[in-house]
Amino acid sequence: MLVGMSENEYSAYMKDKTAVNKGSDFVFNNTRYQVKANRPSGKKGSFVTMVPKAANYEWDRLIWILYDKNYVIQEAWEWGVEEYKDAFDAIKRLSPDHYRKGRCLYKK
Repeated sequence: MLVGMSENEYSAYMKDKTAVNKGSDFVFNNTRYQVKANRPSGKKGSFVTMVPKAANYEWDRLIWILYDKNYVIQEAWEWGVEEYKDAFDAIKRLSPDHYRKGRCLYKK
């Protein structure tokens, strides 16, 4: 829904798919999307310090989502594949601040 795809469109798209796909997680308007997400553990004072890095570049747009401990979206950021490669290919450990340099899709 962050990219304009309705719940019904997503449901229809995923009907013959599995939860794990190499490369992209879903396709919408001929754009392949990869989604990465984090949430704190829920322990008092816990927060996210490391974020997942894309293992491949078989997608067009990457969306990183930060949830709270109850899986409520707090932030969502988008990156194009070339921008992402240029910014992060040589970096081994990514933090939320890295992803926050992308295009904001949602901020609570």
